[in-house]
Amino acid sequence: MTLAGKVILFLGLSSSFPRLAAAASGTLPIEALRQLITADPRHSRTIMWQSKTPLEGCRLQYQGPDGAMKNLPVNMESLDEDRVVNYYYTCYLKDLAPDSTYHYRIWQGNIATPWQNFNTAPAEIDAFSALIFCDSQCGKTYAGWGQAFRTVWQRHANAHFFAIVGDIVDNGQQEWQWQNFFANLEGVLPQHIYVPVMGNHECYSLIWKFCRPRRYELSYNLPANGSPELQNHYYSYDYGPVHFIVLNTQMLELKDIHPDLLEKQKTWLRQDVKNHRAKWQVVLMHKDILAYDEYQEGSKTMMSISDVGYALMPVFDELGIDLVLTGHMHTYRNRGHIHHLQPAEKGPVYIMSGPIGNQQYTVPADKTFDRSAIYQPTPENYLLLNASNEKLSVTCYTVNGELVETYEIKK
Repeated sequence: MTLAGKVILFLGLSSSFPRLAAAASGTLPIEALRQLITADPRHSRTIMWQSKTPLEGCRLQYQGPDGAMKNLPVNMESLDEDRVVNYYYTCYLKDLAPDSTYHYRIWQGNIATPWQNFNTAPAEIDAFSALIFCDSQCGKTYAGWGQAFRTVWQRHANAHFFAIVGDIVDNGQQEWQWQNFFANLEGVLPQHIYVPVMGNHECYSLIWKFCRPRRYELSYNLPANGSPELQNHYYSYDYGPVHFIVLNTQMLELKDIHPDLLEKQKTWLRQDVKNHRAKWQVVLMHKDILAYDEYQEGSKTMMSISDVGYALMPVFDELGIDLVLTGHMHTYRNRGHIHHLQPAEKGPVYIMSGPIGNQQYTVPADKTFDRSAIYQPTPENYLLLNASNEKLSVTCYTVNGELVETYEIKK
């Protein structure tokens, strides 16, 4: 495939690699093979997987366009939670050539997985598209989520990557939630670069109390943010003319664990934007900037601007953020530009979408800020983001293919 960043199942490579074919017998008990976004997808890639038994001495073997075969060590971490031990494996590939195909497999002893491949992003990306999902959390079964994911990718086969903007699962500590989320993507998840965003439901314990999102932290090794205790909570990456900023909006859920989350994040955000002057600055974060009938502990209200909005919108104004994409409320709302906490003709554009999972609600309107909305209760929906040097275009579709709206930003 020529599309940057895509990974497809790559079989039948034994003829290309005769020295290695004889060892690829048996199977390795790996689960949820996935590729994750890196700070620069042109030159690097993170490959992760997990298992229920430790795979001692396993490594990742890969070959690039120069034909040289390389072996990389694998980092392993474990988590004993919900009566199950899971082992998480990470391998980081760096110094890769842009716009090139790489083949890889996981290797332990005399057993190896089938070959996979991925393409690095081109050195210059003038335009691209990406899929934005929100709230994939499900009740009872994730089969609908898996089918929705496949349907959307078939419709937009040229998308370069996808993001899930929080509430990936319904409960962050339940084994069946994570197992079903990943199991329903089996065979297709390795084909696409994955951009995860933490949501509040990743911070719920087995008894639905706030907790450290340990399973999320171990499931996704993401670009460094300079804060070891908050690694994988927030990060950024470049793709073509866009600098993407992924934020953690769980200040309420993590207040006893990370009371300084907001201030550390704001300090990092200011420096990050200063260091990355792309044409466009796009924020991905889970909780929305409006309350929509959800009680806010800080402002003691259930409507208008949320606590997250009060905390972050002035910083977005200050930094010249172009677009903020959120989820959390399980519906689509376009608020257009908001500046100085008021509807405006300048300032960041705020668009909320979701759900892509099967948790559906009826959400009241905000007559001050809503410029457009989908009908209620909201069906499963997603966003297609198209980016070029000339404009950002955000289109909302239902999973069934109904066009909801297209909104463009130019500057």
